[in-house]
Amino acid sequence: MRRILLPIALLLVLIATAYAQRDSQPPAPVASACPGQQMPIQQATGTYTPKPVPDIVINGQPAPGAFWKAGERAYWHCHTGGQILMLDEGTGMVQKRGQRARVLHRGDTEWAGPGVEHWHGATADVSAQYFQTAVTGSVTLWMEEVGKDDYQGNDIGINSRNEFIKSGVRKKSNP
Repeated sequence: MRRILLPIALLLVLIATAYAQRDSQPPAPVASACPGQQMPIQQATGTYTPKPVPDIVINGQPAPGAFWKAGERAYWHCHTGGQILMLDEGTGMVQKRGQRARVLHRGDTEWAGPGVEHWHGATADVSAQYFQTAVTGSVTLWMEEVGKDDYQGNDIGINSRNEFIKSGVRKKSNP
């Protein structure tokens, strides 16, 4: 009996110690590897148009949103606190760095966590209205324009990022 109780007691002590150590440590800060910079205006291919979303009401007011005409999109960017997007009208596109672009339809959502490089906008032939908001206190850091290969779903954003890091050039000659 003693042979069974001793290992069980040691296991319980180990588990209790692990939980105590975990709970006594503050959460690690989120470090952003995002190479972007703050800019005075929204960076976009086309025109960024802030437009509240009347279908979503927060504290008695229409929710924050943006309207993108067909073919328009934000540059690659990240938010230090993260951003949530939900498509309200039209057909949208989103892409996170390292993944293929995907199409959004009404009600589809996207969460870009803190420091996650991404872009969003409309498809080539249909406009898009988004509900979009960043976490309070979040800062937007802008990078390069979304190139044709990323926008058409043929790349995962790595080639354009490497080009941006190397050259520092934001605007593409052939977006």
